[in-house]
Amino acid sequence: MSPEQPKSPFESEQEARPAAPADSKLELGDAGGKLADADTSASEDEALPLLKSPMVTRAPFILVNEMCERLAYYGIATNIITYLTGKLGQSNSSSAAAVNAWSGTCYVTPLLGAFIADAYWGRYWVILVFSLIYMGGLGMLSASAGDSSLHPPAGEAATGSQLGFFWAAMYLIAVGTGGIKPCVSTFGADQFDDSKPAEAKLIPRFFNWFYASINVGAIVAATVIVNIQTNVSWFVGFLIPTVAFAVATTVFVSGTRLYRRMPPAGSPFTRMARVIAGAFAHCKAKVPEDATQLHEVEGEMSVVPGQVKLGRSPEYKWLEKACTVTKPAGSPDRWLVTLTEVEELKCIVRLLPVMLTLIVYNSVYAQMTTLFILQGEGMDTQLGSLNVAPATVSVLDSISVIIWVVLYDMVIAPFFQRRGRPISQLVRIGIGYAVACLAMVVAAIVEICRLQVVKDNNLQDSDPTAPGAPVVPMSVWIQIPQYALIGCSEVFSMVGAYDLFYSQAPDGMRSTCMALQLLAGALGSYLAAALVSIVQVISNGSWVPDNVNDGHMDYFFWMMAVLMALTLVVYVFIARSFRYKQITHDTVDPEAMGLSPDGRGALAFSIGVVRSMSADIQDGMPRQDSVERHYKLDGSLSGPALSLARRRSARSGPVVLTAVVEEPADKDIADTKQEAPAL
Repeated sequence: MSPEQPKSPFESEQEARPAAPADSKLELGDAGGKLADADTSASEDEALPLLKSPMVTRAPFILVNEMCERLAYYGIATNIITYLTGKLGQSNSSSAAAVNAWSGTCYVTPLLGAFIADAYWGRYWVILVFSLIYMGGLGMLSASAGDSSLHPPAGEAATGSQLGFFWAAMYLIAVGTGGIKPCVSTFGADQFDDSKPAEAKLIPRFFNWFYASINVGAIVAATVIVNIQTNVSWFVGFLIPTVAFAVATTVFVSGTRLYRRMPPAGSPFTRMARVIAGAFAHCKAKVPEDATQLHEVEGEMSVVPGQVKLGRSPEYKWLEKACTVTKPAGSPDRWLVTLTEVEELKCIVRLLPVMLTLIVYNSVYAQMTTLFILQGEGMDTQLGSLNVAPATVSVLDSISVIIWVVLYDMVIAPFFQRRGRPISQLVRIGIGYAVACLAMVVAAIVEICRLQVVKDNNLQDSDPTAPGAPVVPMSVWIQIPQYALIGCSEVFSMVGAYDLFYSQAPDGMRSTCMALQLLAGALGSYLAAALVSIVQVISNGSWVPDNVNDGHMDYFFWMMAVLMALTLVVYVFIARSFRYKQITHDTVDPEAMGLSPDGRGALAFSIGVVRSMSADIQDGMPRQDSVERHYKLDGSLSGPALSLARRRSARSGPVVLTAVVEEPADKDIADTKQEAPAL
């Protein structure tokens, strides 16, 4: 980079990049400037020490906040239908419908929170303000259970005013969680400067532990909180989540002076609408082949506050009509936008097919909280002298997630990085899809075995949920493999999706993209419910009857396995054609060098090798010759890496800088946050 360019508050002495305009300046607490310099100024030849990285200095505030918030949320959501039917005297059907509507709202309101964060307030203030709303709802809910005037006497139904107070509390919680959900994970990843390789490589690790913290909170809620609510006191059972969330907010605020904050970039929906309107307005324009002829501002920063200019990508050429100059220089054109604004919309469009496949995956994931539990009700739930509720068995999923997060973060990912083949985001998601398909196969086999036991004991006409019904002599713990596989699939698919939707989202639309991922979860649940309803009509209720001993849930599991397998096939085609976003650079930088001009693949080398190769390329040496020279001189590349480099560097085209590198421990192939997969 040019030494005369001004530095942003987050750049070290060794690294400088042009600063954003004054109105888009990144925010940092009073202590943050010193922290940024201390934490991220490691020399480019050394890896950033973990204890001085944002993973230790900033991320723990967000991780503890998320764990406590999820404990509060699941502590309410897991058992709220029991409170409605028991304490408030509501019917099963009306309670189920009301809870479903509330749950759906919890996954729609993230769109509101994401919009406010990206457009106006920024993620920090949205998290803080919506946390206060959330806290108010939890306090009202505790009051509903603790104040005798806000709930009916035992055995009576709640009055209209009592129900109104209760649902006011619940929908405050829905609004609060909606503001937090799309922002907290994105805000956590914002603490890592992705322009610095040593920090960028830690972003996937942050998402691993972020997802683990969600499941730690869920385990405590499903075991401790639910038991207190059912067997001790509803007031105490609601008060604990309230206190937990107060702790979450306190921990979050305590890190304020250290946080790295990204500025709001204005309404993302307005920018997308302007691009579409501009493309229609310039529909007769001919898009130039030369990208320099498309409208763009000078310098490295774009017109979008805080957004580095994005390079041109070859897809969706029609949208580029919006940034095609159609009038003489100096003439006003209200429909003209910049290339970066067009590329922002392209980034969103590229993520939509992945989002559609996530909807199907989430419909498979939803079986864990529905049909898996129904299957468990038809088994022996004894654990020694304890009778375990089938719903409690689902905690095995959260335990599996935590185990797989540790394995992935400490064993699997480092193993492939050392071999020079790090697992890309898209490959990681695809692996999760395959594991989810396998989980459905295992669930179907377990159900076949269960039905055979039922037949052998002549229990077809015995409803296992009826009081005094004979127990099917088959332990519920045989479900462990299917829960473990679902947990494994989450660590690959869900965490991979977090990373993908964050890294490939434009800087000014990251909360919005995270809200789209959350929306895929809600739509997946709706799809699962729709599939059950459709199957019930087609099979006349024989697949999933009220008496599971006389049904065929195995057929439904096989259907979901086939659906997931077909989705995986479609996903492979989507992933192979997926093009990662490209950030333009003026030089061949030792910290960002890609050998794939089409943006679909990237290969990184050690700092020393890249420095030398950068000099070769700047002197006019073809990239393939430089690769061969370094391999012959000092064996800098291993055999597999050289083969990959030969294939990629043989392509013609400009050098596109898409990968980040760091000095590897073995001085061979760099551990890298790979920006593009090779499926």
